Amino acid sequence: MTLVAEISESKAVTKAGASGLCAGANLRTPCGARRVEFLRPGDLVVTRDNGLMPVRMIWTQSFTAAEIAADPSLAPVVLRPRAVGPMMPQKTLSVGAAHRLLIPGWRLLDEPDGESCLVPARDIVGLNDSSFIDRSPDQVTYYNVVFDEHQVFCANSLPVESFMPTGETLREVPKTVKDDLGKTFPELAPKFADYPAPRYKMRERVSYNPDFA
Repeated sequence: MTLVAEISESKAVTKAGASGLCAGANLRTPCGARRVEFLRPGDLVVTRDNGLMPVRMIWTQSFTAAEIAADPSLAPVVLRPRAVGPMMPQKTLSVGAAHRLLIPGWRLLDEPDGESCLVPARDIVGLNDSSFIDRSPDQVTYYNVVFDEHQVFCANSLPVESFMPTGETLREVPKTVKDDLGKTFPELAPKFADYPAPRYKMRERVSYNPDFA
């Protein structure tokens, strides 16, 4: 069973920000680029490590300008072309502050060149003129894509992560999302302890190469 969960009354956030991709993010599919807001369960997405993988579930969370003003961490992080590196992203991309991006090791001071790491988008803010927080939207909606396991895929040519249900993330999501995740993955519910772990190291507050541009 596959579901699309629409969340409005409850918010899946922490003080570190929301997760998800904003409308307009283009994902690679066998039929070409598909905007995340038009993606549906069952659609195939090109992933970094496993080729074509079917989307199992998509859930959304929306915030008004008043909510963003009350909690600035809810504002999206905007990444203009080359905010992370060449073609990363190729077109401007907006994501939740807590959403993780796959940063190549050669951009990180304390990692080997070949050791890519998943880093929250909030850590990129202010690194250069192409990365900043946008508190101007009247409303913002974040789309969280779920696969059978944690995946990295490209949004506007920038590698980003899929939503990963864990003990920590499940404490933050609304009950409606937990219920839908349980229906989609009955063999893993309710704790999702056996949901496959990410392939990449997760980092926060990283130090960047001073030549970063």
